Amino acid sequence: MLRFPIKWNLTFSDIHNSRTCLNLNDEWTLSCVTTQVAFAIYKLDVIEIRRKINCEETCVSGALSFRKNEEKASRQVFSKLIESGSSFAKLIDVHTDFQYHNDYFYLHGVVNIISVSEKCSSDFETRGCKIYFQPKSLVQLSDDLERLLDPQTSCFSDVNLKCGSASIPAHKLILSARSPVFAAMFKNPMKETHKNEVDITDIDASVLQAMITYIYTAKTSDLTVSTASDLLFAADKYQLPDLKKVCCDFLKESISLQNVMKILVLGDLHAEDLKLFSVDYICKNYTNFAEFEKIEEWESLRKVKPTLALDILTALLKSKDKKNKR
Repeated sequence: MLRFPIKWNLTFSDIHNSRTCLNLNDEWTLSCVTTQVAFAIYKLDVIEIRRKINCEETCVSGALSFRKNEEKASRQVFSKLIESGSSFAKLIDVHTDFQYHNDYFYLHGVVNIISVSEKCSSDFETRGCKIYFQPKSLVQLSDDLERLLDPQTSCFSDVNLKCGSASIPAHKLILSARSPVFAAMFKNPMKETHKNEVDITDIDASVLQAMITYIYTAKTSDLTVSTASDLLFAADKYQLPDLKKVCCDFLKESISLQNVMKILVLGDLHAEDLKLFSVDYICKNYTNFAEFEKIEEWESLRKVKPTLALDILTALLKSKDKKNKR
């Protein structure tokens, strides 16, 4: 398997050409495809990967985060199959405009490449996500299951998930196979079993739709810290460990001094490893407690979650003690 860490800065002058390339090695190239939409205004459309030798079927997977200027970063996870005889695959959609000379675009993440002929049953870890290399048939299966969520095929559904004014047609068998919570719900003599309707009251409709899409396809759309946080809550409640890991990995990659307290509380509620990661991040970025206690959220945390606050204080003291012994 080939693994390429990506750190790519693009400026306004770089995107005048319709295709700007980053060579990964002698065979593989990452391409940024742009179009001119008006005078001195360009649109960055997609990120592609290309190869020189069109030989065997190859899986390309990974995760890429991108942002324009100081805007909030967006992250996309991808898993693509380049068929034998084909030279490229679209990895992610970007669709952002460049119109000022000081505009810039930052892309970072990881791209993994493996031929289908290699053993594909193993898991490969990358920072930010866990990638499963799937043969073409499994990729096709995911796409086929996604079509079951199309409103035009709702006649095949046997349950409606109600969330506010939204109603999502679904299938009890698939929901039960993927989530023990749904399985128990449909197995037991509850009103949902007889009405073929489930009221979802504790998550938003957009979060429910994203969770159901993952249940059917194992895919997530563009994640943000906000959506990943909401999805983590849903994944924990409906016992979807793989989705929990996707959300946790994204939050770990997106952690900053501005959001670490929020992510810490999320971890305390839903994922112990995310909590420990957040505590470690705090210890690495604050040299002493006097500096840390100036954070606005600290006073609130100390009152609402005193046990968690004590965990942080203990970790900071241990970290300081280790540094002093060096």
